[in-house]
Amino acid sequence: HHIDPSIHPLFEVRTELKSVDIILITADRGLCGAFNSSIIKYTERKIEEFSSEGLKVNLHLIGRKGLQYFEKFGKNVNIINGFDQVFRKTIDFTAVKTVGESVKGRFLKGETDRVLLLYNQLRTKTSYFVQEKVFLPLSEIMVEGVSENREIVYELEVRNIERFIENLLQRYLNFQLYRAMLESNAAEQAARMMAMENATKNAEDAIKKWTHLYNVARQEAITNELIDIVNAVEALKQAG
Repeated sequence: HHIDPSIHPLFEVRTELKSVDIILITADRGLCGAFNSSIIKYTERKIEEFSSEGLKVNLHLIGRKGLQYFEKFGKNVNIINGFDQVFRKTIDFTAVKTVGESVKGRFLKGETDRVLLLYNQLRTKTSYFVQEKVFLPLSEIMVEGVSENREIVYELEVRNIERFIENLLQRYLNFQLYRAMLESNAAEQAARMMAMENATKNAEDAIKKWTHLYNVARQEAITNELIDIVNAVEALKQAG
C-alpha cells in the first residue's frame, strides 16, 4: 500500500523508471574481513541489473572504501557525491545533510525516479548482512511496520503547513540516513573484532605449528649429532 502522493511529491511512486540513485555506505578503513568487499560486490550486481534494464545509475558514496573502489573501477555509473573520513570519533553529519538534500532535490526535479540505500546491518553480535531499503519515494519506506488497523490522529496548529511538511520530510530523510550510518558503523566494529580474533587465532596456530616443526628439527639434529659422536667413539675404539 502507498501513501497518497498529493500530500507531497516525495511520496510519488513512478511506474516508468529512467534513472536510479544508490546511496552506498562503506567503511573508511580496512582490516574488517569481507565487510567492504561484500557490499561493494552487491552494489555492482545492482548496477549491472539496472544498466541491463536501460536505467541510468548514479552513486552517492559514503565511506572511503566504496569511494576509492568506484572512482577507480566503477562502470556504467555516475558519482554524484563522495565522502571519506566520515566515521571518526563521531559521524560527520555534513555527509548526511549533503546526501539527504541532494537525493531529495534530484527526485523532485525528476533527475532520478528511485533512490536505494545500501548498508551493512548487524544480525547478531558476530554476524551482519547487506541491507537494501528504498529511500525514495517515501511511501515505500514510511509504511514499513505501520498497522493497517491503526488510526493515528494528530492535530497540529502551524502557520505554514507546506514549509512544515517540507522541513519534517527533510529531517526524516536525514534521520533515516544517519540511522543507516550508525548501523553500518556498529556492524563495522563487529566485523573488525571478528577479523582481529581470527587473525590472532591464526597467528597462534601458526606459532604452535612452527614451534612444533622447530622442536622436531632440533630433536633430529641432536639425535644425528649423538649418532655421529657414538660412531666416532666406536671408530676410535676399533682403531685402538
